[in-house]
Amino acid sequence: MLKKPTQQASSRKIVTPDEADRLASKLADKPYGDEERQEAPVIKQTRTSITLPESLLRLCEDTALANKRSGREPKNVSAIVRAALENYFADYRS
Repeated sequence: MLKKPTQQASSRKIVTPDEADRLASKLADKPYGDEERQEAPVIKQTRTSITLPESLLRLCEDTALANKRSGREPKNVSAIVRAALENYFADYRS
């Protein structure tokens, strides 16, 4: 299959190292996205393994899938477990 002339490498402009450096300098400090949007603080996530009864894991997976399809949170098993633990410790502390 032949490529159109616009898709051929031979018709592309050759970028010199100076042009590449100028573009990199121009874009280096440019903010991306909405400037007014403030980023949420980054919370470090740590991976862990837990053992659950198969029925409980299936319930979590089914709930996560139903939430994902309906656009509700939490949308994955990890988020469901996090929410459950947060609720548990909120009750435990009070």
